[in-house]
Amino acid sequence: MWISYSDSEVNKFHPVCEKALNNALLDLGKNTQYRVLHHQYTGALEMDFVIQNISTGKYFCVIEVKRTPADVHSARYQFQAMSYVQMNSEQSEKPFYILTNLERAFLFRYDSSRPRVFQQMLKPGLCSIGSFTQDEDVFIDNLSTFFKHQLEQFFNGNYEYLITLDEFAHHMEQIRNNPKKWKSHLAVLLYEYIRGAFTFINRNDLPDVRIFHNDVERICNEAARVNFKDIFSYSQETFENPTIIDNSTLSNLFDFGYQNVSGDSVSGLLHQIVSVGHEHEGEVPTDLELGRIVSILAKNISGEISEEDFICDPAAGSGNLITTAVEIYNLSPKQILVNDWNEKLLELLSLRLGLNFARQINKNNSPTIENKNIAALEKDFFSNVKVIVMNPPFVAGINCIERKQRIYRKLREITNNNYKTNVGQMPLEAVFLELITHLVKPGTTIACIFPKTHLTARGSEAQIIRSLLLSNLGLHTIFTYPGDEIFDDVTKDTCVLVGKAMMPNDIIKVFSSYDKITDLDTHRFEQSIENSLTNQFSSIMPGVVGRTIEKSSLLSSINDGWRELNSEMVEGINFVKTVFESSDKFQKLKYFEFEMKRGCAANGGGSDLMFIDSRRQLYSQFANRNLVLKAGMRNAKHTHFCVGSGDSKFLDIIANDDTVINEIITAYLTLPSRDGQQQRAQKTLAQLKSILEYESSHGFASNSVLIPRAIRREGKVYLSENPVFVSTNFVVCSTQNARDALLLSTWISTVFYQLICEVASKDEAGMRKMEVNDILLTFAPKLENIPESVVNELKQEKDTLSFIDLKSPEIRNVDRIWAKHLFGDDFESKLNEAVRLLSFLANRRDV
Repeated sequence: MWISYSDSEVNKFHPVCEKALNNALLDLGKNTQYRVLHHQYTGALEMDFVIQNISTGKYFCVIEVKRTPADVHSARYQFQAMSYVQMNSEQSEKPFYILTNLERAFLFRYDSSRPRVFQQMLKPGLCSIGSFTQDEDVFIDNLSTFFKHQLEQFFNGNYEYLITLDEFAHHMEQIRNNPKKWKSHLAVLLYEYIRGAFTFINRNDLPDVRIFHNDVERICNEAARVNFKDIFSYSQETFENPTIIDNSTLSNLFDFGYQNVSGDSVSGLLHQIVSVGHEHEGEVPTDLELGRIVSILAKNISGEISEEDFICDPAAGSGNLITTAVEIYNLSPKQILVNDWNEKLLELLSLRLGLNFARQINKNNSPTIENKNIAALEKDFFSNVKVIVMNPPFVAGINCIERKQRIYRKLREITNNNYKTNVGQMPLEAVFLELITHLVKPGTTIACIFPKTHLTARGSEAQIIRSLLLSNLGLHTIFTYPGDEIFDDVTKDTCVLVGKAMMPNDIIKVFSSYDKITDLDTHRFEQSIENSLTNQFSSIMPGVVGRTIEKSSLLSSINDGWRELNSEMVEGINFVKTVFESSDKFQKLKYFEFEMKRGCAANGGGSDLMFIDSRRQLYSQFANRNLVLKAGMRNAKHTHFCVGSGDSKFLDIIANDDTVINEIITAYLTLPSRDGQQQRAQKTLAQLKSILEYESSHGFASNSVLIPRAIRREGKVYLSENPVFVSTNFVVCSTQNARDALLLSTWISTVFYQLICEVASKDEAGMRKMEVNDILLTFAPKLENIPESVVNELKQEKDTLSFIDLKSPEIRNVDRIWAKHLFGDDFESKLNEAVRLLSFLANRRDV
């Protein structure tokens, strides 16, 4: 083939698409009125191509290009293309959009009254354009003709919505909470979908569903001859018989199956219906392209597997991850072993895996699918497993206490109480991973998608997790990448970890991609990771760097976090070590005689009550009652370095009449919640009064330094010269006098300290997150050594001091004052280097 599915999307697919689009406009005689534009932005989103009206600048059609036919069926990519047009509403001449891998395409027209993507799909549905096995010139001619025809229809206003999946989705959503009806209707509908797919490949195993006259038992028995047992295992207890479905819905599903053999679209749609509202429980499908990377990295460690070996996904969901392993390992159906505890997801998994092997699937040649809680699986389940690929459920420790207890009981049973993760608020994914490492045979390759924050966070849970990765997972490979466009329903950035269970390796390979997963040339990546590496990051291919690191180095930094894994951070780490850690002019904040703790206001609730001006309705009602209100800091949106009266007015119960306080709380309780839908009833008047009494006695004294816990774009810090009440959004350093407060706060504002924070913090969804323990490990000059001349200069700066733009930092006078004192004649070079590194590190985040 002159182009392959693993080629670069931008370098190989885009030029072909652009040429065909220009050919189409030329053939239509529209090239003087419209033009093709590449990589246009709508907000922060980048569109592949738009057809733009030259005179008005408005967009006529958006074209989103992917690489594989499966990508065209992907519900996530269809939604991505729709979101471009949705955001372009002010700039759209017509709201048409096309999703294509050049061989196949779907056509859409955005309509706000049809909010779901499949409601916007146009007839004829899936369009077959050509094949990459064709001659290149022939293929481009076919693609040009396709675009010409479709654009001509759009220009003439000729389109008709395809309602197949809309009807199907509506039908299934109506019965999602009725288990018997769900199973029965799904069986009948998917029977016809599978029959349509089989008909397309000239497989005639299944007769028309109408022959069975609505008898679900007969329909299931007939389909079970082929397999798909998790859909068609009939019992009177779980099915209702007969099941009557209107003929048009059945016909539509047959037609859609005929066009879409893979089952990806239907599985993706049903996954949305099944898992809506359960994303926080870890029910989030794996991105298809990330799944391919997981399988490539797994194979790099495991090598080829024999025909007797299995690949297993113990938390398979609807099958996105395991299906990518089919191609990479060239698996037969019998080599697939999967499990998931959600029975409805297993039905989708059965459909997807079965249609992956549509030509060969039968009762004697099929995947093994189990429906058990992970804690119910035994070691013999994994006896023939050579490779595990998994995306364990990401669930915060506080939200999965009961789910963890069952796993802990299993761990106690099989380890004789010798396990690691029963600590603090351990997240579910870590407990899940530990159990898997004990269930599989030692040496089993495990490739796992995992939250990246566990590699650098400093909490006790993260430290245990890193120890687990080295020992139990037997870490061999770490792959990091930007979080863009991966797991839209998950706030945590992820990485891929690969190891051999219970077989630690002395040398770990580290790969880091600057390209988004969607832009990565996976074919070249697969070849490049075979190359030898050194102990310094170096390019292995455009957009990807790699290195090796000794296990002993990772062991020594378990407590502080594995920051050296971030290729972008290496220079910053070295700068901090050389300039601050190795100098006797500086010391860590934990050695200063300052109390450092998190703000507490509203930690127990009632935030809108104590920061009373946040609810204008409440505040205006009592504004003329001579209330005594104190300075409050609720958010890090205050624009001034000096807190002054704060960003909020704090209701101090101690300073106000008890009668007025009771009236305020009573009025507060009648306010609707922020969404305006329901009345407040969570806390009583007595409970809220108790909260106010506590918080009013826990303000911070003057000369406090307020450090925001989460920062995106600006390097903020606040100096409070008067008492202040502070929310949990800040860490507060209580200094002993005005001099120390001025020195510490102005130092924290500098480019140097902000660089230290970028190195010391953890990146969470593009935010720089720091807790008390992180800040205690940062560096500050020894304040007793600062001359009064510097103090006086800083006093002149404090009232006009501006916050530094982390993404595009500029040297300010406060930076120069500190730099001249600390670095003497070398201050200019130190400033310039700090600015360069800060900009580099801040830009790696989504700031």
